[in-house]
Amino acid sequence: MTPRLTPLSSYRIAVVVFFSLSFQLLGSLALCHAEDEENSVSEVGLDFFEKKIRPVLVEHCYECHSADSKIVRGGLLVDSAEAFRKGGDSGESVVPGKPGEGTLLDALKHETFEMPPKQKLPEQVISDFEAWIAMGAPDPREATSKAAAKKMGMDLETGRQFWSFKPLRKVTLPKVQLTDWPQSKIDQFILAKQEEHGLRPGADAGDLTLLRRLYFDLTGLPPSAEQVLAFQSNQSDARWTEVIDELFASKNFGEHWGRYWLDLARYSESTGGGRSLLYGESWRYRNYVIDSFNADKPYDTFILEQLAGDLLEAENYEQRQQQIIATAFLALGPHNYENQDKEQLRMDIVDEQIDTTGRVFLGMTIGCARCHDHKFDPIPTSDYYALAGIFRSTNSLVDGNVSRWVSTPLPQSQQQTDLIRKHESNLAETNEALRKLQARMTQLKVGLPAILVDTDQATLVGDWTESQSVKGYIGENYRHSSDLTSSATYEIPLQPGLYEVQISYTPSSNRTRKAKVTVQHSEGEKEFLINQQLAPNEDGTFHSLGEFEVGELLTVQIRPTEMSPTIIDAVRLISKSEVNGELADKLQKELAEANVELTALQAKLKKLEANAPEKPPLAVSVEEMEQAEDYFVCIRGNVHNLGEPVKRGFLSVIQSSEPVSLPDDTSGRLEFANWIASPENPLTARVFVNRVWHSLFGVGLVRTVDNFGVPGETPSHPELLDFLASEFVENGWSMKKLIRQIVLTRTYQLDSSLSAVSAKDPENRYLTHQNRKRLRAESIHDALLSMSGELDPTPAGNSMRPGTRSEYGYKFDFGKRAVYLPVFRNRLPDLFTVFDFPDPNLSQGRRTSSTVSPQSLFLMNSEFVHMRSEETAKRVLAIEGDTPQRLEWLILTTLNRYPTSDEQRLFGDFLEDDPESLEAWSQVCQALFGSLDFRFVE
Repeated sequence: MTPRLTPLSSYRIAVVVFFSLSFQLLGSLALCHAEDEENSVSEVGLDFFEKKIRPVLVEHCYECHSADSKIVRGGLLVDSAEAFRKGGDSGESVVPGKPGEGTLLDALKHETFEMPPKQKLPEQVISDFEAWIAMGAPDPREATSKAAAKKMGMDLETGRQFWSFKPLRKVTLPKVQLTDWPQSKIDQFILAKQEEHGLRPGADAGDLTLLRRLYFDLTGLPPSAEQVLAFQSNQSDARWTEVIDELFASKNFGEHWGRYWLDLARYSESTGGGRSLLYGESWRYRNYVIDSFNADKPYDTFILEQLAGDLLEAENYEQRQQQIIATAFLALGPHNYENQDKEQLRMDIVDEQIDTTGRVFLGMTIGCARCHDHKFDPIPTSDYYALAGIFRSTNSLVDGNVSRWVSTPLPQSQQQTDLIRKHESNLAETNEALRKLQARMTQLKVGLPAILVDTDQATLVGDWTESQSVKGYIGENYRHSSDLTSSATYEIPLQPGLYEVQISYTPSSNRTRKAKVTVQHSEGEKEFLINQQLAPNEDGTFHSLGEFEVGELLTVQIRPTEMSPTIIDAVRLISKSEVNGELADKLQKELAEANVELTALQAKLKKLEANAPEKPPLAVSVEEMEQAEDYFVCIRGNVHNLGEPVKRGFLSVIQSSEPVSLPDDTSGRLEFANWIASPENPLTARVFVNRVWHSLFGVGLVRTVDNFGVPGETPSHPELLDFLASEFVENGWSMKKLIRQIVLTRTYQLDSSLSAVSAKDPENRYLTHQNRKRLRAESIHDALLSMSGELDPTPAGNSMRPGTRSEYGYKFDFGKRAVYLPVFRNRLPDLFTVFDFPDPNLSQGRRTSSTVSPQSLFLMNSEFVHMRSEETAKRVLAIEGDTPQRLEWLILTTLNRYPTSDEQRLFGDFLEDDPESLEAWSQVCQALFGSLDFRFVE
């Protein structure tokens, strides 16, 4: 067995490489990341408060513990952050970061005080409070006067003058002094702002630095040593555009950029909440997103498909499939489908859809207006419930004890559709032939002493439920009903004669005592009331109703007369007439022939079922409700306390050139999607181009990428933001053209080193240099597999292990790109957790990018990293060459640059004793993987 790295040896080589490769990063890591991490954590925490905590406080606590309460009980106020933390007569209620301290959690658990006193909150809600306190109890609320509390943060007219709600402007290029520096219009905007603040751009990045940056930014993967060498051999003036074109054409582009979108779409393969069910088919949405980025689907179309794909016209079945799959955007939120308050569950789903849609496409926290007018933005509660009417007119939920999401069969090709129809036709014909044969066999049995007719030959009206609970029934099951409008009618053709009529049922103490049985015979009609709690009077299985003269037809009907279950099973007729022996022989012969035919038909049916064409696959989706309707304001967000009705509509602060009018017979979801995707909407294009800028620079022009409202930041370059947004729309909403436009700028291609003027702009808001960016968790995962030669480049479909029924204890398979690993709401790969993979319960446009010791410890001790190090070392040893040549290939592969003379000397000394040692080379590989140069893109 190949020896593994020992902690001591791994530590020794890691220390050497740490100083040799990464010393230049240490002085600026805190500057680059501390504030970004703090801001990102703050945003996530406030989102959590607004979605999970504030609504509970408003509904359950404000009545007794707010400034508006007639009597403040226990001296405790919970309607502002300061008062909530301070607590009441019993001491501090909340101690940020310490769930075990403070009085709140014990009171919610009813272990000390009982809050709320009428009924303990659900366990999931209490867990949410515990998680909120653990994250530092973020809370934006300030104590306000009663008069101020009744007003929203900004009225509509004032709001329309706020920068993000104004229409896009046509901006003119600014003049600059350093006229020979810009190589694009974007550069001109950047340089003008620098000159305005007495700044100058820094140096351009070196070729290999920029090559590594482009590969990771466009595909999430590093260039191979061979790709680095091929680039260096290309001295064409167009070599950069050739590299960019190659990366855009790679399927890796969509896999990388699609993952950015999946962060926003809070993509997961489990529902979260309760027992956390598995969606099973959510991977189709993941692949839809990847394919959309690779195909450069226009962003406005991308919006329409996700919000209203089921309502769009399609040119063919493939497009229709994609449109249906896209609507999973609305369905994949974290929901507790076990919630027995179905109206609350429905409204919680609607709330999550509104909040996610507003945040993703508009950069607005619309969900904050569920309980009250928005505290900061010009969004009245009526606007929230105008949108709620649209989403409540959209079916996202299949009710049940444990409810489910909507699953839609996907359209198929005409050939497949014809095959399915042909099979269904053959199936129907065979079943009809079986039915007729069984009817003929019943006719043949007419001449025999006993005839048995089961429930499958009865005509059923109303709700009859199949059951096998009480044994002793005839055939495969019996049926029961408590519906007083139900009936079961047995029409039995017979040879004229005298017959005893018997019915079977399984007795039990919960049965009806008055099952109404009516027998229609040749001499009239007779009714019986049967007590089905008592055992039948013939051998405990059949109950005799007596003897009746019958012509050619006997009818037996059974009906419930009370709410206790009425049972139906078989009806048996016993002939009391003498049957001619010759006739009996003839009938028996015909029955034997019919049995042969029956066997053949049953075999044919079984073969048809075995060779059935594959059923259309299902997709997580939404659909229109049968009836669209407006909704009401929910007082304090309480779905059981309805206020004034509200017409369906959009955000009032954003005005359109044409008045909004929603149809009465549809939800208005398509109109809403068109309103968002309209070039007139001032938010949509701005928000998206800012997200792209953030992805390429590590910081957006608006740093609060998910919040373009009043609590968010204003843009550092407002004219540039409007220029990019306008160009984006004019270029057909092309995502690739937008990205190309940015990466070809000189600004993007700057070096990340601090310059002499950096002290004047310590946050680099004016981009005198490029920002260093730590690799995302997925890029670290994929780079390790790529360097070890183990990365399987083929796309994946359903990547969950077959037979998986729960996310808990799931063991992840490795080999595919990280975007194809299952994402569960309660279970993530260790690497994802350590390197700040976003919480899939929340929509997040900006990830935390931390630099903490557990990351280094993971890279030093992880079995996953050990294995990749060893496999990479095997590739190194397969190279024919000496140690310096092998080191050159290895560092070109891992760090995408050539080794320095110091690195050659240090590694050479380490490998000198045994240059063919797999263990030694594995340690070198692991040390490189643990270095900051590996984890960061300059």
